[in-house]
Amino acid sequence: MKLNELRVGIIHSLIGKNDGVSIVIDQTVEAMSEHLDINIGNFFFLAAHSSPRFNAQTNDVFWHKSEAHKTILNNFNNPDTEGLDELIHENALYAKHVIQEWVDENDIDLIIAHNTSHPYNFITAVGLGYYIEELRAEGIIWPKLMVWWHDSYFERDIFSNPNEVIQKYLKYLPGVTFVNSIAFINKQQIDLGKRLFEQHNASKLEKFFKLRTTVVPNTCEIPWVWEDIDPATEELICPAQDNYNDSFFKDIGLVQQVESRGFTIDETVILLQHTRVVPRKKIELAIDLAFELEKKFTKNREKKCVAVIVSGHSGDEQNQYLNNLYVHYTELCKAHPDSNVVLIFGEHNILSHRDIIVDRKFYKFAEVPSIVAAHGGIGTYFSDVEGFGNNLLEMMSYGLPAVINKYEVYKEEIEQYGFDLPAIDGGGVTDDLVDSAYRLLTDISYRNQVVMHNLKVLKEKLDHKIIADKLEPIIKSMYMREL
Repeated sequence: MKLNELRVGIIHSLIGKNDGVSIVIDQTVEAMSEHLDINIGNFFFLAAHSSPRFNAQTNDVFWHKSEAHKTILNNFNNPDTEGLDELIHENALYAKHVIQEWVDENDIDLIIAHNTSHPYNFITAVGLGYYIEELRAEGIIWPKLMVWWHDSYFERDIFSNPNEVIQKYLKYLPGVTFVNSIAFINKQQIDLGKRLFEQHNASKLEKFFKLRTTVVPNTCEIPWVWEDIDPATEELICPAQDNYNDSFFKDIGLVQQVESRGFTIDETVILLQHTRVVPRKKIELAIDLAFELEKKFTKNREKKCVAVIVSGHSGDEQNQYLNNLYVHYTELCKAHPDSNVVLIFGEHNILSHRDIIVDRKFYKFAEVPSIVAAHGGIGTYFSDVEGFGNNLLEMMSYGLPAVINKYEVYKEEIEQYGFDLPAIDGGGVTDDLVDSAYRLLTDISYRNQVVMHNLKVLKEKLDHKIIADKLEPIIKSMYMREL
């Protein structure tokens, strides 16, 4: 089997959307096409929802927020299991049927299944497991299966006490008895994977983890011309803007909000929270920083409105968190009645692609950091838990400097690269962080140095070619070497 002839099938709940997994999927396709010479027409996609693209098939059985999945998640630890076994089994059988037809129709050689180690994709994992397990029982070794381990029930406390029915199916998350390879996104997950394999008495454990697993960090291409820019320029270093995005601040409601407070958009400082609205992103700290920065500007006799823009969607995990953020913001406004801090959730005007539907204009999620960078804003990334840091890399790739919290994976796997990212290390917003953020917002020369430094590190250390370099040996091992 020549690698460039592989027909690759990719499975996930979402394809081509704004979530981190969708971003990794597109990065992987780009890397395998460019660096392994796999024709772009040899990639096939199976999901619940997909952005418009060739070779994409959709079916609601893979939707991670379906009623069946909601029931599974709500009853994961519930000792009352009435009807749960039948629900899982029947839906998984249907998912197996859909997967089988998709593989046969497209002559798929390699399935790459994303996040099937996570309960949010429970039915997908079990259905895929049924399919591969059935093939292997018949002595059929094709197609090969690679699972991409983004997250798992091992890594979430809320999944620590599965009931007896759930336990029956956990061998399929992600399927330790029949997977051919695993791509992890950080080194910590390797130990979790070994623990899982040991629980199921998987054979050839050490050999499998040596030859068939790899750690593929999040990577990022830099989608604009930056290397020829004079770092000593007195102009803001950022991607060139086009007129499509000129109306972004107006359409998300920011212009109206700041003007109602007596400011112009040029008198507004912008903090971009370029993530989904989920508790582990600690968005409340970005709001705290906004209030502290406004105090700093006022102290220095600079009247500014400070806006926090959240570009990602809400509703994936713990819907109450969105309300909690509004409450937190409202309480701070009451405590500081003269403040001019604005909180904007842009999800109703942001998609994975540009579009105009009826009379509403939608903006591309990936481009939002460049819009904020051109305005002279900064990014915030105060997560306490991340698999790696896709959205952080994306902000830096568009010339947007960011302030962060040093979450565990950052400290162990990203900090070594030497990015310039002012940070806290757990806890709340500090005076030092406020000072660093203020300098990034007011000292263009310093800001440009930070932007150029981070772009150079990103280019040298986390280019998409890393994905191909990591995947090539384990793919070759699957097709050319027995364990």
